[in-house]
Formats: sequence, C-alpha cells, structure tokens
Amino acid sequence: MLDYNMRWNKKTTIRFTFGRLCLLGLAVIGFVLMIYRLINGLGATTHLSDSWPWGFWLCCNMILSAVGSCGFAVALLAYVFHIPQYQPLARRSLLLSFLCYLLVFLIFFMDLGRWDQFYWIFVSAAWTSPLYEAVICLVLGLIVQVFQLLEVWGDRYKPWVKLMARFFLPFFVLLACVLPFGQQAAYGALYLAMPGKLHVIWYSAFLPWAFLITSFYGGLCFIALEYHLSNRYFREKSDHDMIGGVLRIAGAAMAVYLVLKGIDLSLRGVWGEVFVGSAAGNLFLLEIVAGVVIPLALTLTPLGEKPKCQVIAAVCGIFGMVLNRINCVFTAMVDHAGTFYFPSGSEIGIVLGMIAFVLVLYLFFVENLPVFRNKEDKKPEIVIR
Repeated sequence: MLDYNMRWNKKTTIRFTFGRLCLLGLAVIGFVLMIYRLINGLGATTHLSDSWPWGFWLCCNMILSAVGSCGFAVALLAYVFHIPQYQPLARRSLLLSFLCYLLVFLIFFMDLGRWDQFYWIFVSAAWTSPLYEAVICLVLGLIVQVFQLLEVWGDRYKPWVKLMARFFLPFFVLLACVLPFGQQAAYGALYLAMPGKLHVIWYSAFLPWAFLITSFYGGLCFIALEYHLSNRYFREKSDHDMIGGVLRIAGAAMAVYLVLKGIDLSLRGVWGEVFVGSAAGNLFLLEIVAGVVIPLALTLTPLGEKPKCQVIAAVCGIFGMVLNRINCVFTAMVDHAGTFYFPSGSEIGIVLGMIAFVLVLYLFFVENLPVFRNKEDKKPEIVIR
C-alpha cells in the first residue's frame, strides 16, 4: 500500500497515500470543470434557469456556511463565555470554519453570472440587500480567520508571529463571533422577499432566526463528529465528557428551535399543511423528527455520555440542518417553479472536486500545525484581555 512521506523542510512533511492521491485527482477534475464553467458560462454548464435561478450551488453554500459556524459557536463558548472545558476545540473548529468558508467562497464565485465583474460586490454599497450582507460577512469572515490561523502557524514556525497575532486575537475572535450572526440571518432574509413563492411551512418572519439557530447547533454537531472521526483516524485520545457537554449545548439550542418553530406554525395557523400528507409536509416532519427530536433525546439524556450515541446525535443534528436547507432551496420552491430541477454533472463535479481539495488541505494542516492543541500545554490557552 502506498504511504510516502516527503520532507518539505525540517518542520513540514507532505504525506502521500493512495486515498490522498485519489482526492488530488478528483480535485484536479474539479478545477478543470471550474475553468470550463468560467469560459462557457452558467447556461452551458448548469441546469439553472429562470424557474430555478438558485440551485445546487446555493444550497451547498448554505449548508457549508452553517457547518462552518462551528468556529463561531466554539469561540463563543471558549472565549466569550470563558468556558475552559471547550478551549481544546478552538483551533480545530477554527480550521474547519476556515476551510468551509473557503469552499463557500469558491462555490459562490462559480455561481456568479458575470464572474468577471465580481468586484462590483465591493463597490456597490447595497446596504439594504441581504445577499450583499451575506457576501460581505463571508469575505470579512475569511480575512478574520486567516489572521486567527496566523497564531496557529506562528506557534510552530515563527514565535514572533504568534506573539503579534495573540495581541490582536481578542479583537478578531470577537469579530469572528459577530459576523456569522449577520451572514446566517441574511441567508434567511433572502427568502423573505419571496411571499407566495416559498411554501407556507417555511415562509415566515422567523426564517432569519431559524437559519441562525440551526447553524449554531449544526456547527456544534459538526465539530463533535469531526472530533470523533479525526481522533480515531489519528489515534488521539478523546475527551467524551467534553463532547457530551458540546452536544448538550447543541441540544438546548435544538429545544429552543423546536419551541419557536412550533409557536411560529401555531401563530400562522399552518399546522394543517404539515399533516396533510404532502411531500412538503412529510419532508418537514422528517427534518424535525430525525434532525431535532432524536438528537435532542440523545443529547439531553444519560445516553449522551456514550460515544456511539454522541456520534448518532451529531449525525442526526447535521442531517436535520442539511435537510432544512434543502427544503428551503428545493422543496419549498417546487410548487411555484412548476418544473423539475436536478444539478448537472458539472455542478456536482465542481463541488466534489473542491471538497476533495479542502480535505487534502485539512490533512496537511492537522499533520503540520498544532491544531489538536499542543501536547506540551499543561493548561488551556484562554484569551483574556
């Protein structure tokens, strides 16, 4: 079996395995498809139309930005509320958040009709546009995360860079905690401009808050799942009590979402649409039962202390958040569109290629940077100013 380590310098090693070469091959195919799309336009490479102007790529953006909220969720717990128990998750959640936001940015660039005039986003000053707010928060979030990662990079390569980054770190952490609020709320606000188009189960003034809350617990479930999988892959010791605490907080957020969603449906009098037996109603019930009720029952009971139950709860929480975004983008719009949409091979191939590229970056970073908390650190490094 192929397993070769190439020494880049004294502190950097690039590992090649069969699986990683397959990921790199898939990434090359994805980048080739990206170039093909940029040359030939949306019409020749996607199944988007006037009936479906927002499709697979927008849905991926919403999902990735939601799971990428793990950085803001953990930073909120570890740095804003100063809970030392969750500080060991800070660096890995920051890395995951950065990679997810990088994916969102690349996919967003593919989704631009006139990508050659992308700079208009930054000079238009469309302050009242939710889409403008979402993009600006995305770009600022990426910049902030790069500065935060400088502290991690400097920890291994340049100690003076770490010291400089740590001086400004409280400001960047605070900014990183604020930006996702605007971005997720803006995603929900996009659909408030579509009365009569979005299905009544999902169309509500509560939508921005729904996106924000689901992204919060979706991000926590994502970091819990990554913690279990990466520790198993790298044979690191796991702190199941810490992950149990993270999932309990996610469960509390799920409970808040469930109550608020129930109140919202009651005030609008649309419970009948939920139980009418339609595809929309059934998918909404699946979203709530499998994605909220089941992980809620697992996280807020003694079952949440068992590693297998933690994994199941995290997977269910992520599934519910993903299905919520799919329902908003596709299920809730299909009746108004009056036509069927399925992403083209280019749309799927580009996303798969970029995900493969980001997975390779993730493996490189965690093997060469102290992302999984320094073993030499006897105490968590809490930023207190």
